[in-house]
Amino acid sequence: MNTVQKNNNITKKQVQELLENNQKKLGLNDKNLKKLIKSMRSHTISRQMRKVFYQECLKKIERNNEEQKGKFKHLTPEDRISIEILHTAGFNNSFIGAFVGKDRSSIKREIDKNAMEIWDINSTKSPYREKKQINIKYYSSERAQKNAEKNKLKNRKKCKLDRYPNLRCAVVALLKEKNIDYSPDVIANLSKEGKIKDAETSIGTNAIYRAVKARKYGLTINDLPHGRGYFKKQNNNPHTQTKEISERKKEISIEVMPEEIKRKEVDTHFEGDSVVGVAKGRHNTLITLVNTASQFLLIRRSENKTGQATVDVLDKLEEEIPELWKIMETLLLDNGIEFSKIEELMKSVKNKEKKRFQVYFTHPYASYERGCNENKNRMIRRYFKKGKLVEALRDEDILNIARKINNMPRKALGYKTPLEVFESNLKKKGIDTSFLDAYRIELPKCLVA
Repeated sequence: MNTVQKNNNITKKQVQELLENNQKKLGLNDKNLKKLIKSMRSHTISRQMRKVFYQECLKKIERNNEEQKGKFKHLTPEDRISIEILHTAGFNNSFIGAFVGKDRSSIKREIDKNAMEIWDINSTKSPYREKKQINIKYYSSERAQKNAEKNKLKNRKKCKLDRYPNLRCAVVALLKEKNIDYSPDVIANLSKEGKIKDAETSIGTNAIYRAVKARKYGLTINDLPHGRGYFKKQNNNPHTQTKEISERKKEISIEVMPEEIKRKEVDTHFEGDSVVGVAKGRHNTLITLVNTASQFLLIRRSENKTGQATVDVLDKLEEEIPELWKIMETLLLDNGIEFSKIEELMKSVKNKEKKRFQVYFTHPYASYERGCNENKNRMIRRYFKKGKLVEALRDEDILNIARKINNMPRKALGYKTPLEVFESNLKKKGIDTSFLDAYRIELPKCLVA
């Protein structure tokens, strides 16, 4: 830049070489390149104009990267600065358009819309005659950019929630519904399927999230099912601790589990785990069982985190559901102490010689192998925080948690609820589904049944 300022004699050849060597960096196509070279050879381009153009080319080379090429469709602030400099220097619209990468008509409209007309004091013509005095058009890039931003805000479409009151009331009501937690994605799908009463139109997921983020219509981040959430810091170091596996567990490890179960092709496979409130002491725990095909969740209270207490829970479950062995053929567990009594877990309470299901165990410290169950445990934590005693929960509270989770439509299930899918699978097998009546809830009033 310093060499350019010192040298006032920029030749046509120098400009041509600069354009040819930096065609890509300048964002010029072959047509515009030829147009600029041809114009530069014209006698109308003075030495001073050539110098100004040379400096603008160097500036554009510095700021234009290949990554940014084609990113902007409209004129950028840098483009408007170039238009101001080149227009003031005396270049015509066709030349400026070729340099900026726009048609000359676009440049003309841009200048006409934002230019200020100033009387030419050097003109000899009288302003009182018919032809009047010739005015000078002065284009300001700063003023043009402000006008462009103003027009953008002015012409921006209003959000659908602003334009359609029935849709807005329904979305707000569904997000604030306490009996069931609908996510924005689920609400958007309900609107597309026409299941929202008297809704004028459908709405997208992002539009709902934007409204929540902007705190419109009394909505906050806490109205979302997941709330603010948090991210655990990942530990990239491998586990240094090892855990010995008994010979019995090796025989029924996840490694010997049939492949069709791993691929979730079987609708009778469950994953199990325990959820504790307080880690220390002999307090109540929650035993969670999840059907992997339908994501249906069963929650049962356990007296404590012992093997015998877990066996008692499953015995009671078998008494509630006599055909449990048809519903739950295989069960994948972790290596916790609550699942230590393997033979007792598999033995039927009604027929001691019969297996009620086959148990498999994951590898130690590999909770991801029970991904479906871990996901449901995180959902339970929305309503049952860590550090809270399970004893503080009533049986009705535990059932309500299961109701909420089992009645949430899931994208993975084609926006059906786990209850719907699980019930459908049981009916195909001819199994009595009367025990599922306890998990049904009433739909919100703003939804079509």
